[in-house]
Amino acid sequence: MTNYKSVVSKLQKGYADADEVIIVKPNGKCLFNTKKFDVARDMKKVIATWQSGRGMFVEVGGNRYSILQCAPERFIATDNKKGSKGHLIGATTPDKSVYVLAHVKPKAKGWYHYAYPFVARAAAKIQDKSFGPILEPEIGIQATSNSQSLSYSSNSNSMSSGSYTSLVTRVDSVVESEVRDFLQWMNDPTGLPAYIQQAIIQSDQGTLYRLRKIYEELYDICR
Repeated sequence: MTNYKSVVSKLQKGYADADEVIIVKPNGKCLFNTKKFDVARDMKKVIATWQSGRGMFVEVGGNRYSILQCAPERFIATDNKKGSKGHLIGATTPDKSVYVLAHVKPKAKGWYHYAYPFVARAAAKIQDKSFGPILEPEIGIQATSNSQSLSYSSNSNSMSSGSYTSLVTRVDSVVESEVRDFLQWMNDPTGLPAYIQQAIIQSDQGTLYRLRKIYEELYDICR
């Protein structure tokens, strides 16, 4: 029998900004949840929206989260309004028999890039106990004012060259996956176009300003 509590504990140890987690079946039946994340009543609708691959938002715990990505294996949503309640990151086991949804703290640095790999590894661990660690304890996330990067808190003798090479390869594959997902999100009518349209309709000046800056940066990269 899977020890869901242990899986969640390791997830939160690896990524401390995942403050709450719930694990459910495809029909929304709760298998495990952290004490303060008693949102089982919402999960049937959340999973149905996730499975449909469509939808603008979901409601969890009385809060509304705008959907940013909604793929069979991945779910990302955020409350981007003033007084944000945080973000939702979801992943499934490889066979889609179990869904893991984590709540991420509102002020988590680099959450959009870093949270999903942790949740995905936790989901994989549920199906295959032999799957590697959710994240090696020597490795953490360090955020700076300008960028987010992986940092190594271990001393020079605590990581072999072989494990270092493996880590670098894995990080590169995660980056590639994120870029592919970003491309898919841009082309999905319910993805980025819908998110931008919602910001326009709501006259969300803060979001529109940030989108303009992102557009300028992307334009510079592609020139």
